[in-house]
Amino acid sequence: MFDNGYKIRSAMVKDFEDISVLKEQVQQLHLEGRPDLYTPASGSLDKHTYEMWLASEDMEVFVIEDKEQQLLAYMILDIKKSGDTNPILRDRTIVFIRSIGVSEVCRGKGIGKILMHKAFDYCREIQAESVELNVLEFNKSAIRFYESLGFKTKSRQLEWTGEEK
Repeated sequence: MFDNGYKIRSAMVKDFEDISVLKEQVQQLHLEGRPDLYTPASGSLDKHTYEMWLASEDMEVFVIEDKEQQLLAYMILDIKKSGDTNPILRDRTIVFIRSIGVSEVCRGKGIGKILMHKAFDYCREIQAESVELNVLEFNKSAIRFYESLGFKTKSRQLEWTGEEK
């Protein structure tokens, strides 16, 4: 338990509905930021997929709850081994943040920071070399947040949509 009253723990099957609601809030942010890429979707999390994540040795799902055990945030981590997928890269273990979501009513209260520090601790625990994630360019507040935690741009994914300059 943290002094501020929040508890971080591994997710369980019973958390599926709450995580689904938070994932839909994240989906809405993406829809507003890039309507050319995202579609309105309810049920953006499939229960079977979620249960596979919980059972996988290569994934970890953490949640934060308050004193009343209300789920406030989640983080889905993928443990990747780079040498397994690309023979030109040296063997590295990476904790990749597949998804992170904080309840709309809790944003700006330090909960995301607690989750990120859990990812850093987990990285050290499994002796991975880094924590990595993708963030969409429109999401300036998320970029500032990650940079404030020490993240640096590693690469850029560019797109061309047919419009010539």
